[in-house]
Amino acid sequence: MEDLLLHPSPGDMPPSAPFGYPSGSEGRMRGSVIVDMLRQNGRAGRQGIELTELLDAYQTALDRHAIVAVTDRRSRILFVNSQFCAVSGYREEELVGRPHSLVNSGHHPKDFFKAMWATIAAGHVWHGEICNRAKGGTLYWVDTTIVPLIGADGRVEAYISIRYDITKRKAAEQALQAEVERRRDAEALLVDVIETVPDGIAAFDAEDRLVLYNRSYANLHTRSPEAIRIGATFESILRQGLENGQYVLPRKTEEARRSWLRARLRAHRNPGRSTVQELSDGRWIQIRERRSASGHIVGTRTDITELKRSESAIKFLAEHDPLTGLLNRSVLSQRLDEAVAACRRNGTGGLLMVMDLDGFKQINDNMGHAAGDALLNTVARRLTETLRRSDTVVRLGGDEFAVVVPQLGRRDDIDAFARRLLAAIQCPATVQRRSLTPRLSLGIARFPQDGHALEVLLRKADMALYRAKAEGRGTYRVFSRAMRAHAEQRGRLATALAAAVSRGTIDVALQPQFTIGGRALTGFEALARWRHEGRPVSPADFIPIAEENGLIADLGSQVLDKALDAIGGLRRKGFSTGTLAVNIASAQIRHAGFAAMLQAAVHRHGLTPADVEIELTENILLDEAGDEIACTLKTLRAAGFSIALDDFGTGYASLSHLGRFPIDRIKIDRGFVSRMCGGQDTCTIVRAIIGLAHALGMTVVAEGIETPEQLAQLQAFGCDFGQGYLFSQPLAQDEVAARLRSGSVP
Repeated sequence: MEDLLLHPSPGDMPPSAPFGYPSGSEGRMRGSVIVDMLRQNGRAGRQGIELTELLDAYQTALDRHAIVAVTDRRSRILFVNSQFCAVSGYREEELVGRPHSLVNSGHHPKDFFKAMWATIAAGHVWHGEICNRAKGGTLYWVDTTIVPLIGADGRVEAYISIRYDITKRKAAEQALQAEVERRRDAEALLVDVIETVPDGIAAFDAEDRLVLYNRSYANLHTRSPEAIRIGATFESILRQGLENGQYVLPRKTEEARRSWLRARLRAHRNPGRSTVQELSDGRWIQIRERRSASGHIVGTRTDITELKRSESAIKFLAEHDPLTGLLNRSVLSQRLDEAVAACRRNGTGGLLMVMDLDGFKQINDNMGHAAGDALLNTVARRLTETLRRSDTVVRLGGDEFAVVVPQLGRRDDIDAFARRLLAAIQCPATVQRRSLTPRLSLGIARFPQDGHALEVLLRKADMALYRAKAEGRGTYRVFSRAMRAHAEQRGRLATALAAAVSRGTIDVALQPQFTIGGRALTGFEALARWRHEGRPVSPADFIPIAEENGLIADLGSQVLDKALDAIGGLRRKGFSTGTLAVNIASAQIRHAGFAAMLQAAVHRHGLTPADVEIELTENILLDEAGDEIACTLKTLRAAGFSIALDDFGTGYASLSHLGRFPIDRIKIDRGFVSRMCGGQDTCTIVRAIIGLAHALGMTVVAEGIETPEQLAQLQAFGCDFGQGYLFSQPLAQDEVAARLRSGSVP
């Protein structure tokens, strides 16, 4: 009817008498067509009148709300109401007598209308949705019901169509369908993206149930794959993995399992911080989770196995001695702190043992460094085999070792342990087809009674070691009250040092620094000097005393002021002095106003920051106030001061500190320099230090150069500057002036 060309239904004949209506010249039907037609088929009498009134009411209602049309069997329009004209845009006279295909939109296929005609031609009601085209070309949709009108002879005489405009609804449906398709496409793309990502991705709803995950997430749960399903709670996934051994825990106890589970659930339910977990198959994953605006917990699981392996390899290299495979001194402080803490908790004691091989230098000199290395490996292996799993053995360097022994406090147990250790080490060993018997001297300090800090215990263990060497070597000694004389002497020195600092009688000597290649003067290092009872006291003795007794800050300030005064005086006399290097203690640099005080002192003596180099020891970099110290050093660096790291390689700082602090120059400790000609290991270390410093844009100063051989070796390694008795001993201010005046420096 809507889209069919004029063609009669199978029983097409002229209208029967009851439906033959007068029409105008244009063939239009007059009046209320539907009612008139139904009236003629209505019953006479009062019932007919009531039916007519009812039909009038229906038509009024339809005309107000529905689109109504009547067509004949050939689909010619006989009648349209005002709603039809309004929606189609045609006037009534443009429609009546025309085929209904006038409003055909071409949207529907011919089979659509063929089925419709088959239905209504058979006298059945048809209902459907049709898209028509208005006069202006716009499309509109109508919900259509077509009712055949059956004549008295039982044939279809006409069709009444009741329509409702559903254009807005169809537009909304189309928009909704488009949105559904867009979202379906977006979801499909999201799934593709999620599955492409190598990280495991999972999302849990507000009830902590799994609502989304990708294949990578499922593949992380190799021991509990059945736990990964939509709707599973996070806790159930975690518990099932725990029961199946999915995760590596710190300890294999029930309490450790419960503690781990509580911690993991707490981290999951309060997301925001990343965690790392080792899996039983050797993989490591990094877990990052956050709570979304919708209340979901969304997380990723990143496989960081290769990163952890690299970290482990780097950590191993950083913490282990490359020759023996033992731990190096970088971990000694940590292991000692752990042992001391455990002893405090348990109310027991422990030991710090230091040892070195007697006559090791002769073995290197007589048999070569390869033999010395082989002997060191033998000793290291024997130490490892003899010591307990809870003990920590460290190679300090050269032929020196240290051992942390927790949970050993009784004196008879200590003696038995030391004797067993010496017996295991001092057995013949075959080196280069020769039988050698290594001899070991051992010094022991106990914690906590002898102290708990590494430096204190090392110092006391060294005292005991020296006593063992002095009393015949190849034996052990325990630090005890028997060594009180030395301690008392230090106490007397501490009292005298405090008085000297208070009176300002600490002197300063200046040791020249030169270029290695041309031996040209580049500056001086300020060294503290103290005479007690008419005799000089070595800085190696009184500096530690000053640190232990809280005098180091005042002593350092006094040395700094006198050194600046000395260099300022030489400058005023017209001498070129180069850079002044001054040692700064941790207690000084930690002072809040140190940077401002130093700048004021420099300007007060007529110097500039560029004239002064600040020397720090490695241990300062490990200070608990490391961040504040780094900030102060950056301030001083910005002001023009240069920064040097003194005694490099003797402390416990890691290479990472070189990047953390603004270091301009590294000073190689005199201990390395003195051992260069006696050990290839030391040469390797020195060469490595120089290469490292140059790679980082730093210069290198070697301390304690005393022989031409040392100088030649350092020059071959590319060392920049040096100081030592080969160039000049430390000089008093008047001696410096005299030497500069005579041109004898260098």
